[in-house]
Formats: sequence, C-alpha cells, structure tokens
Amino acid sequence: MRALIALLLTILLPLFAAAQADLPADRVSELERKLDALSQEIERMKMGEAAVEPQAADKASEGHAPAASKVYRAAPSKVSIGGYGEMTYQNFSKRKQDADAAGLRDEADFLRAVLYTGYKFNDWILFNSELEFEHGTTGNGRGEASLEQAYLDFRVSKPFGVRAGMMLVPMGITNEIHEPTTFHGARRPSVEQTIIPTTWRENGVGVFGEYGMLSYRTYLMTGLQAVTNTGVTGFSGANGLRSGRSSGAKSFAEDLAWVGRLDVSPIEGARAGASLYQGQADQGFAVHAVPVSLWEVHAQAEHSGAEVKALYAEGTIGNADTVNSLQGFTNAARTTVGSRLFGGYAEAAFNVLSLTRSTHYLAPFFRYERYDTQWRTPGGFSKNPANSRVEYAVGLTYKPIPQIAVKLDQQWKLNQARTGVNQWNLGLAYIF
Repeated sequence: MRALIALLLTILLPLFAAAQADLPADRVSELERKLDALSQEIERMKMGEAAVEPQAADKASEGHAPAASKVYRAAPSKVSIGGYGEMTYQNFSKRKQDADAAGLRDEADFLRAVLYTGYKFNDWILFNSELEFEHGTTGNGRGEASLEQAYLDFRVSKPFGVRAGMMLVPMGITNEIHEPTTFHGARRPSVEQTIIPTTWRENGVGVFGEYGMLSYRTYLMTGLQAVTNTGVTGFSGANGLRSGRSSGAKSFAEDLAWVGRLDVSPIEGARAGASLYQGQADQGFAVHAVPVSLWEVHAQAEHSGAEVKALYAEGTIGNADTVNSLQGFTNAARTTVGSRLFGGYAEAAFNVLSLTRSTHYLAPFFRYERYDTQWRTPGGFSKNPANSRVEYAVGLTYKPIPQIAVKLDQQWKLNQARTGVNQWNLGLAYIF
C-alpha cells in the first residue's frame, strides 16, 4: 500500500504541474485536496503502525470515565493518550458553627493533572494506565506523583473478560468514574471520600463483563492496612478506612480482599447497582484478625436535562479495640476507630440550557450528605460528636463543551460538636 501511494504521487505530481494552468479553478482545488490527503497518509505510515489514534473523550464506558475509556475505542495496534486536570479555590468561613474562630486559610490548588496512556494490542487484549501528579509539585512534601491504574484486559467475549494489575476498587459512583467533568461541585462528594475512600485502588486480578442490561466486576485484591507501618497510617476515627489504603505501593499481601459489583441499566441514561467488599486488614501486625466489610447501593438517572443521583454505604471493622490499642488511640482523646460507619447522599441537578437550542450546559445542583465514621464504637470507647456530620451543597456547573467545566458551589458543613466550617469553592476542570 505504501509503495502504491508513492508511485501514484510520482505519476500525479508532474501531471498536476503541467495541467494546472489549463484546468478550471475548482478542479485545481479538488486535485490539491486529494494530493494533500495522499501526503498525509504517507506521513502517517512513516510514523509506524503504533501511531496515536485520535479519540474524543466524550463518552464513558461501563466502569471507566470518558478520558479513561479512549483506549477501548481505539483501533488495534494503536496507542491511546488522554488525561484530565482540575484546579480549585476554597474560601473558608472565618467562624465555626459555635462562633469560635475557624483558623483556616483560603487556598488555591492545582489539585491534580493526570495522563492516561494505553495500547490496544489486538481486538481483545489492551493495556491502560493512569499517572497522576497532585498539588502542582512533588517538592517540599506538598504533592506527589502516583500511578492510579495500570492493568491488562483480556476480553474473551463481551460477557466475560479477565483484568489484572493495579485497578480501581469497583465501589460507589465516583471511585471508578472520578474525572472532574463527571460530578457536580469543585470537590468530590464527602461520603465518597470518607466512607468509600476515593480514589481507592489496589493490586489484584478479577473478571468483568456485560450481558444485556447487566454488567459486573469482581476482583481479588490486596487488603487494607489497619495499623501504621511503612508509610501507611492506618484506620482512624475521623477518616475511617481512608488512610488504610496502600495504593499498590509495596502493599502487604498477608491479607487479601474480595470485591464484587453488579449494575443494571434498564433504559438509556439510568443505572442502579450495588457492591460488596470483604477482607482482612491486620496484615500480620495484630494478634487478632481485623475483618472489614463495606457495602453500598447506588442509583443515577438523566432525562431531558434532569439529573438525579443517590448512594448509601455501610461498613464494619471487627476487633476495632485491637486497632485502637495498636494505633495508640484513647477514650480520653475520642480518637477511637469506629466499629461501624455509614454514609449516604442524594443529589439533583437540571441543565437549564436544555430548554433552549444552546449546545452549552448550565446546571444548578443541590446535594445533601449525612455520614458518621464512629456510628458505633467498641466497648469502653466513646465517640467524638465531630465525626457525625451533615453537609449541604448548592452550586452551578457550566460546560461550554462536554470536556470543559467551570464549577461554583457553597457548602454548609455541620457536625454534632458544632465545629463545622462552611466554605465556598470555585473549580476549573478539563478532560481530553
């Protein structure tokens, strides 16, 4: 094919030069267009068969956000490149709920810049990865560079495939689809940061697939780490499971975990499902096992500009008193790890520009969240009322195109200790 195109150019170029003066202007333009197309094809061939295949980051696939999905739409033997980023500004109230001084400084942060790279070996094997830079730098302890995903897919058929590597834990709405243009508000929902510790990824292997309106993912993964060791700070009263993530970095594999998820999408734009996580988290540091269980149910729908979303999650930590002893948590400080935790939220939004012919997107939204990381505490330990929290958020999301979002919101943060601090946020986000 390459030799044929070169031969055609060799023949056509002299003929075109000789005939140009005698041809009508429209015929000359047509020939120029065709020759330009042939030249571009030769340049593409010079780059080799592994040239990047352009793909729009405008459509999510099951379990993958729009930019992360690009490799799935690429042709075989093609490299795929995508990414996203977000910058936030947080303005904190000067006073807490109880009118004491909040003592928080306003903050502007380039929260994260992410690069996806993938390669489609053939029509059933592919590699996908996500490299993230947080907070603008890795210097002075202010930020970090992390690998958030790096896995191989072997898709034997649409109903069955095998996935192995560093993978996102398939729980909730935001953990897998966490690109900033996919959610309202400058910050992710607090329930999906604290109860489901977004972004949560582990090393593992599992299977996935789709059949009709159903989709599933089930993995065997490295477990959480309940106590402080080798850079992992372990469970805590205020943040629950969040700091027990090892993020695939020399993760201890003394204890493994299983996670499974099932979703149903009966009609276009609607989805509901549930997931369950079961594992051990002592990783050999405790005499007693530390069983962890976390489950959640979720639903979301979009229709004629209206959007609704809801999620509820509950978790248990067995032998939490053992974790408290190893972590040095005391009843006097009320820092105990909760033996049970829960959280949920509901959100509604409406794209007002759907009522016009505009291709832009402008959606006011409202979100309510309720969560408690010390819903229950082990015997002999008291809970800290500051960890029983309620949040309200009201804001606007504007998208001139689907890949760009400007977000403004006000958050009211309340807790039973009356130490909550309200804030308003501004966000700028992109995907490609």
